[in-house]
Amino acid sequence: MNLDISMALGVVALVAFLLTVVALPPLIRKLKTKGFVSGDMNKEGKPKIARIGGIAVFLGFIVAFLLPMQLSTNSIAPDALLAAALSISLIAFLGFADDILDIPDVYRVILPLFAALPLMLVKLGTSTMTLPLLGTVNLSLGTVVLPFLGPVGLNLYVLLLIPIGVVACSNLINLLAGFNGLEAGSGIIICLFLISIILMDGKGANQTTALFLAVALLGALLAFLIFNRYPAQVFPGNIVTYLIGASIAAIVIIANIEKVGVILLLPQIVEFFLKALSKFHAENYGTPVKGRLTYSGPTRSLTHFLMKTFRPTEPQLVLMLWGIQVLAGLLAVATMVLRI
Repeated sequence: MNLDISMALGVVALVAFLLTVVALPPLIRKLKTKGFVSGDMNKEGKPKIARIGGIAVFLGFIVAFLLPMQLSTNSIAPDALLAAALSISLIAFLGFADDILDIPDVYRVILPLFAALPLMLVKLGTSTMTLPLLGTVNLSLGTVVLPFLGPVGLNLYVLLLIPIGVVACSNLINLLAGFNGLEAGSGIIICLFLISIILMDGKGANQTTALFLAVALLGALLAFLIFNRYPAQVFPGNIVTYLIGASIAAIVIIANIEKVGVILLLPQIVEFFLKALSKFHAENYGTPVKGRLTYSGPTRSLTHFLMKTFRPTEPQLVLMLWGIQVLAGLLAVATMVLRI
């Protein structure tokens, strides 16, 4: 079957949305019954909320993302699609395991390296990159012949940048999180900008594959936001933050828009450096006082800065962070339009 691309994209988004929105209510009830709950740290009394709701997001996303194999066979790069699906599934499993087992920090860096292998094996990406001040850089180191394996191409993009990108993105989203609707909303904003930029960039098989990935994630996150917005009925868990990050990495690698990916994640990159000042021990939470969030310690997060400056309510804080994410998206679009 080969539907019109616009229709196929609509089907993928709709399936992702419907599967997620239908799966969440019974999942929330089951999670509460089994004791998978956490206190809402930014509310007085810290009410208990179901956690690991990202299971439904993963279900809706991965089923919808595989539909192009049937709906739009001639328009996609099937190897890239399957590699992305496998890498993202592995990352999501790591996030789920972290939610259940509280994995030590070192494994959060090491294990995503293995999840990057599918994207590396299909040799996605490029052999040259244009870098600021350096111009065009050749990333290919030629070919070596290894025993039993034969000729193997040495491409720094495949060997270094893909695994670094997957590890960085899967952890960055997790750093700027912890408020009702924040992660899902930020993921939605990033997806919308990625879709716009891919449509501006080209119409090849890789771009179409990346577009399907972004649309599937968008549909699932829109459904999740219904239940995760303030006041949240369910928390996403690391399964969602890791899934969003790995999906962003896969999209920019497949579509070859790495610079755009870096710009879109500027808020999370700033958060990384702020958290690094505390050796990643700082938490994002504030102290709720009469419906507003306050913070008096050292500024080790964007959330700390906003709480100290504005004393916002939780929804106001989330809107501010979404606004920062939109600014990063507009900057990414500007670089594409101006070819900077």
